Amino acid sequence: MEAQLVEKKPVAATVNIKIDAADVDRAFEQVLNRLARQVKVPGFRPGKVPMGVLERRIGAEALGEEVRDALVEDAYPKAMRELDLLPVDAHFHADAPVRGADYEIVVHAELYPEVELPDLAALTLEATVQAVTDADVEAAIEQLRRENATLVPVDRPIEETDWVLLESLPKDGEEVDEDASGSSFPVDLERAGEQLREQLKGKSIGERVDLQLTDTAVEGEDGEPVVRSIPVKVQDVKAKELPEAGEEFATQLGLDSWDEVLARVRESLEDGNRREGYQAQRDELVEKLVAGATLELPPSLVMRRKRSLLEDLVYDLKQQGVTFESYLQRLEERGSREEFEGELDEAAEKGVRRDLVLERLMEVRGTELTEGEFRAAAKHLAQQRGEDVGRMLRDLGPEWEQNYRFLLRRDKAVRELLAELTGESSPGFDADTIEEAADAAFGAENEDEDEHEHHHHDHEGHQH
Repeated sequence: MEAQLVEKKPVAATVNIKIDAADVDRAFEQVLNRLARQVKVPGFRPGKVPMGVLERRIGAEALGEEVRDALVEDAYPKAMRELDLLPVDAHFHADAPVRGADYEIVVHAELYPEVELPDLAALTLEATVQAVTDADVEAAIEQLRRENATLVPVDRPIEETDWVLLESLPKDGEEVDEDASGSSFPVDLERAGEQLREQLKGKSIGERVDLQLTDTAVEGEDGEPVVRSIPVKVQDVKAKELPEAGEEFATQLGLDSWDEVLARVRESLEDGNRREGYQAQRDELVEKLVAGATLELPPSLVMRRKRSLLEDLVYDLKQQGVTFESYLQRLEERGSREEFEGELDEAAEKGVRRDLVLERLMEVRGTELTEGEFRAAAKHLAQQRGEDVGRMLRDLGPEWEQNYRFLLRRDKAVRELLAELTGESSPGFDADTIEEAADAAFGAENEDEDEHEHHHHDHEGHQH
């Protein structure tokens, strides 16, 4: 076999593969031997069919296609390795082979791009870990007091920090549902939405209120969220009596002193700020890496990502009882379908670009994932799922595990670079990272399936 690079572009290449007559004859023999074990011919046992009979049974055209496919499947990967090309997808032009004659295959391959990263050492980050102030501690203490408040009955109109008990009423003109009528439900106005809080504020015990609440999950014919009318009666109103800050409250919280409460609160706030600051720095680093990289996007990868995003959307809509067709119809009516398709293209391109850049970062840095790191992440994930780690890995399968290892390794590369830029030690994988990598591994598995399908390449005959 001889492979020749005819043309090379950033994400595309044309390759000529020449196969000598002896190898072509050998391919015919191998294919016929394989088919002899598979094709049933009346009067002959499997594997005992004379070659002449077998060829007539198969037909010249079908046999030629089988041999052509065998030659392509054998020669194509060898040629890519020989020429040091990394294909995303490929299409072939090849005639039916003929015994005793040399053979030529023309490959039009789409390639993974060369990714040029920005100067890593020159990257700077603006995001920082925010310091905890005394005001932050005071606000947290106030929230802690509210969470541990005592409810006290009051005889006055409702205030926006009250606890309220509401009774469901039938709508005007509706028959009374004995099961639903008179049912009560509590509302903590501090935790309630602004719309509900404003409608109840100032109302008194025994007063009827026709609540007007917007259901953002349901759209009307005009495309706007549906507003539902819910009649209720105020049954009870209670004010929140907050515990005084001090030693008695510390005891109530199960701690030894008020100083310990303050220390615990500050420590919790600092830990939260560290997590938020680290995530902000990480997001900024990834954004700058992607923005500063130079590469050309392979169209096939973008199409696969777009297809994956559409599949996710179809699934989410189905969970809401909405068909994709009706969703598109709604977009058409609003005149926003073109905008939707543009956003979809942008999201697909952005996702592919990000993946290629981070993969290149991992390669440049030579990042490796230790078995201990993988096992710790897998164990944490299994605990979250309520499963045994061994059984979880067996159920998810080796392909998922391979993708999971890859994504954890890629994230580790980002974390190590971030540590070098900030002077802070790289933390281990947190719960969010473990879960995100697990979810992404399923997506990668689906894209791998798409890629596998693409390797059933088109074979278009042409004249030499």
